[in-house]
Amino acid sequence: MTPALQRSIPGLPAVAQRKVVAISAGWVLVALAEAAAYTTLGASIVRQQGPTWVLVTAAVAIAVTVLVSRSGYITGASLAADLYRTVGEVLSQAKLSWFTDPNRALAGDVAGRTIPSLMSVPAHQLQSLLVSPLLPLLLVIGVWIVGDGWLAAVVAVLIGASFVAQVAAQRALARADAARGRSEHEANEAAYEFLDHLELLRSALGNRHAADRLADRWEAQERALRSTNRATATATFLSAAVSVLPVLGVILWVSVTGAYDATVFLATVILALRASAPIEALALAGLSVNDLRHALTRLDAIVSAPALPEPTRAGPVTGHVIELEGLSHPPALSDVSAVVPEGARVLVEGPTGSGKSTLLSLLLRFDDPDAGRVLLGGTDLRELQQAQLMEHIAYVPQHPDVFSGTLAENIRLGNPAASDDAVIEAARRAALGEVIARSPLGVHQEAGHRGANLSGGERQRVAIARALLKNAPILVLDEATSALDAQAERTVAESIAATRGTVILVTHRSPEIWIPTLRVKLSGERERPLA
Repeated sequence: MTPALQRSIPGLPAVAQRKVVAISAGWVLVALAEAAAYTTLGASIVRQQGPTWVLVTAAVAIAVTVLVSRSGYITGASLAADLYRTVGEVLSQAKLSWFTDPNRALAGDVAGRTIPSLMSVPAHQLQSLLVSPLLPLLLVIGVWIVGDGWLAAVVAVLIGASFVAQVAAQRALARADAARGRSEHEANEAAYEFLDHLELLRSALGNRHAADRLADRWEAQERALRSTNRATATATFLSAAVSVLPVLGVILWVSVTGAYDATVFLATVILALRASAPIEALALAGLSVNDLRHALTRLDAIVSAPALPEPTRAGPVTGHVIELEGLSHPPALSDVSAVVPEGARVLVEGPTGSGKSTLLSLLLRFDDPDAGRVLLGGTDLRELQQAQLMEHIAYVPQHPDVFSGTLAENIRLGNPAASDDAVIEAARRAALGEVIARSPLGVHQEAGHRGANLSGGERQRVAIARALLKNAPILVLDEATSALDAQAERTVAESIAATRGTVILVTHRSPEIWIPTLRVKLSGERERPLA
């Protein structure tokens, strides 16, 4: 794969690019076969030959077209599988700091719309983009073979004029469609924001105005779509008008010169008619080019998501002492140093914006610090593979993910091999006893779509049970009990305090129930151990 080709198909993995190139070669072959068949037909008319070679070349052209079309559909399905696999691999390794709301909306749009739209490229778009412009040029050569250079020149000039007219129409179409692409992305982003923050919008703006911002984006998208439709209509009309130019030119030239007999005239008209037919298709192909370019740009933005470097070999981990050495990660953290002994219960303190959650994200290696380093068991986290690091750490965020399925299925994500008894024990330690008891299904009751059957505190407890079931040596809690009542939080704290592992937590509630043995203050002071 040449660098130029790599640049021409941004976002596509190498294996997908090879498939696109192969099917493109097939469509070029289709154009060659069809041009050969029409040229043979014209030559047979001029020379008054039998239909044998006409039938042979026509059969070959039909067979090649059917074969390439069929291969195009198969390649489209394979291309989608390659792209989904690539996007999945990229997103699984991307920095978590990259997952902002706009990028989340983009990822959803790429997975839900862009990749399915690219499935049609091998079977449809490439046919329009390659056969439509190539076939007229090849048929000009056919006109030269059955007629002469002057006839070929007339057809070539008029086809060229048709292409120039198409370029002018496509430029206007491209400008209109670029605005449509931007407005479509903004509307998708606004829709995701509306669904994610529906409660806030209703409480702040009321039911009547909660969707105002989304409605504005939809109206802008509608205006852009109308503009694109007008440009498309203009391009289609112009294409239909100029598609008859080659045939009119042949008729006029033959009438003026009077130098050609009826057979040459008939053969040339047939070739000119076929040469002008794809020109109308180019008006619609222009829109597909713009869509394809936008799709590849969106896809490239996803597959280019920044990832943390991963070592080829897993580094050694001796014990679970955590060391922070001159840790800086602007704007929140600056020159933070601490040593967390194995088995410590660490309270990370500081005012809002001091970098508490940022520090936890660096401990989990969701990102790398700008300066300094984090060591686990004497090894820099950058020397550990991500899967290896996650074997040593369990993490519970303030807003945990609960998936569709049962409570047991959600909790068992912490340890897929765990028995039902182990799952139930972890649930009880996380104060889920009442939740289990309210259904005859117990721990096998449905959590609902994204935990819709659970309250915010219950979702937090499911995530805590998941972490307890994992039984990792290090447990990181980022406001993990913020939605729990006092009794449930105390139960959870006592269960976690009974473990032998290291606990690192951020909480804005009473920290004393966690019995911290170490405090790390992010207000400019160094950490200090507690007796």
